[in-house]
Amino acid sequence: MRTIAADQGRRYFRASEELTHHSSDKGYGSASRLLGGGLGARSLFTPRLTLRWIASSDAERLSAFAGDPLLLQKTETIPYPYDVPAAHEWIDEAEGLRERGSAYRFAIEERSAPAFVGVSALMMLDQGVAELGYWLGRDFWGQGYGREAVAATVAFGADILKLQSIQAVVYSENTASVAVLRGLGFEEHAFETINVPERGGSRLVRRFVSDLRKAPKPSNVVPMSGKVA
Repeated sequence: MRTIAADQGRRYFRASEELTHHSSDKGYGSASRLLGGGLGARSLFTPRLTLRWIASSDAERLSAFAGDPLLLQKTETIPYPYDVPAAHEWIDEAEGLRERGSAYRFAIEERSAPAFVGVSALMMLDQGVAELGYWLGRDFWGQGYGREAVAATVAFGADILKLQSIQAVVYSENTASVAVLRGLGFEEHAFETINVPERGGSRLVRRFVSDLRKAPKPSNVVPMSGKVA
């Protein structure tokens, strides 16, 4: 289910008319080349957050937040321990992935006092299909930031990358992320068991899909101002 109407979704992205024109006319491949070719400081905006390309200046806070044992239990791929050099390595590869159109990694910041608070990303699985991932530092849980960050990332995927669908996989006990996805119109497709040796072996996960080809419902449009639950 598409979560944000096209015109409103584009308002999350500070982009030129040239980008909107080319991504509309030529689709995903053209959009990814433009995005890898120097959009620089252009960012995604929500009422309370800014999402921008991850940068080397984020490494220390990225390492500190991602090394939280409680956060690690909610994620699949973050290694432990996660030191600053590991954070730099992950950040350094982001630009190359973006230029190839393979993945798009954003740092999440509060707009009121700009500082890194988490990560949102899209990883391409196939032409027109991506997987969503995101996390926030523990101090920023329970404030509705996850919903805003995911809404902006989905808008980017739908309106700039011209994706057909976005998938997300969460651990079955991660009820906060389940609520975020459901609230933004993702449909639950399956319960699955995956092997995650770094997290104790077999884990039960829930797979969600947002079909971006379907027309949005008004209740799924995230407002550009006011509180987002």
